[in-house]
Amino acid sequence: MKAAVGLGVAAALAAATVLVVVPVLSVLLLAAGGGEDTLCSDHTAHHAVADAAARDDGVGTEFETLNAEQLANAQTILDVGAQVGVGEFGLVVAIATAMQESKLINLDHGDRDSLGLFQQRPSTGWGTPVQLRDPVFAARAFFGGDSSPHWRAPTGRAEPPGLRDIVGYESMTVAQAAQAVQRSAYPDAYAQWEQMARITVATLAGDGDGEPVICGPGDAMTCPATGMEVEAGLTPDALRVLRCLHDQFPDIHRLAGTGERPSNPDSDHPAGRAVDVLFNPSMPAGTHRLDGDRIATWLVEHATELGVKYVIWWEKIWSADRADEGWRPYEHPSGRDDDTSAHRDHLHVSVYGDSAGTGAGAWVVPVQGEYRITAGFGQCGTYWSACHTGVDMAAAGARPIVAAAAGTVTTIADLGGESYGQYVTLTHADGTETWYGHLQATAPSLVEDEHVRAGQLIGYMGATGNATGRHLHFEVRPGAGAPVDPVPWMRAHGAVL
Repeated sequence: MKAAVGLGVAAALAAATVLVVVPVLSVLLLAAGGGEDTLCSDHTAHHAVADAAARDDGVGTEFETLNAEQLANAQTILDVGAQVGVGEFGLVVAIATAMQESKLINLDHGDRDSLGLFQQRPSTGWGTPVQLRDPVFAARAFFGGDSSPHWRAPTGRAEPPGLRDIVGYESMTVAQAAQAVQRSAYPDAYAQWEQMARITVATLAGDGDGEPVICGPGDAMTCPATGMEVEAGLTPDALRVLRCLHDQFPDIHRLAGTGERPSNPDSDHPAGRAVDVLFNPSMPAGTHRLDGDRIATWLVEHATELGVKYVIWWEKIWSADRADEGWRPYEHPSGRDDDTSAHRDHLHVSVYGDSAGTGAGAWVVPVQGEYRITAGFGQCGTYWSACHTGVDMAAAGARPIVAAAAGTVTTIADLGGESYGQYVTLTHADGTETWYGHLQATAPSLVEDEHVRAGQLIGYMGATGNATGRHLHFEVRPGAGAPVDPVPWMRAHGAVL
């Protein structure tokens, strides 16, 4: 952990302030960790229930067995989610939650006073009984944010908080995100519906032909659907990888997704975050070695567009967070050296989930929304124990703070009333460090040594530590050395503070 020594904090107001209005980046469009696909911003789920094969009797537990009422309620949730700007990960969380709570049936009863699709309770502030039996109201309340009927402008969040009010939910698993809203006595129960929810969302929130809409932010790559069953259950980045491999290398023998290597609990396959390229075992080793080399090289060249986290091939590994090191020796955790363990008979690709188009080359303003620059780099005075080592960006509310670029979380610490207070440091691919001080809170799922994407939520603006008001202290340290003025440095990297 780095020592935070000698950092003072800006005055709440400086002699000259700059009013800056930054278009609010959708955290969902840059999500994560737990975050997956994003629907196009102008896309509304539109499949009519009549287009799906619904059962006429009983309550279904898989998409293929959902009855007409379940499908209608699922469609309503997706319509509301698209209207409020929730990405596909949020939709998956909502469907999985409603499936666990009510089996997607708009219940007029439940535990104690729980009602409706999400079993929300009037006694805990979710709404009146009539409101909670309205699927649109219930869905808006579940999604939260400024479209929630419970939005509180002074606090900048809904109360009770919905999904979009949960700091860092994009980086959680589906079950963790659902539990953060629902606070259930059975927090692990939501996980059983994740696969079902993914298929439901991919089918109902389609492009008119039953295909998922995978458009993504930035320079995310899009390739034609394959029509193969292996697409089922993949996160958007994995789906991109699979489709684009099939498009670029049509002679690939076989592609594997979620159904492969299920016995390994640490594998990305069951979570839909990995794709394997399987080579024809009858081919001479030298032939598929050349094919694998070509495919591996192409994946690395397009890692940002595809959301690739790492590639393992022929006793070597390449990872996005250590891209400057190139291909490194790889040894299977078991120590085995057979062809499968050493990845000589297949190529493995792991993805972040929804990172495509937001890779290491992208730099963004770390404060979302409106803010003022209240102190610049190099200012000296009684507010600081030494001259100012960053730039202060202030706002009245607890603005979301996001990663200025893709990188690895180096430090998460709380110095109490001293110096930075709660702060986070990130190390980026070229060795540059960015520091984020005085946070009110960090994203609960954020941990040291984890990779974050450009624009990923890492916390909220606060006034912790040696501060006279709410603001973000933002530092840039090229090569992990001395800090430089962030304003010209960020401008040169395409982000104007």
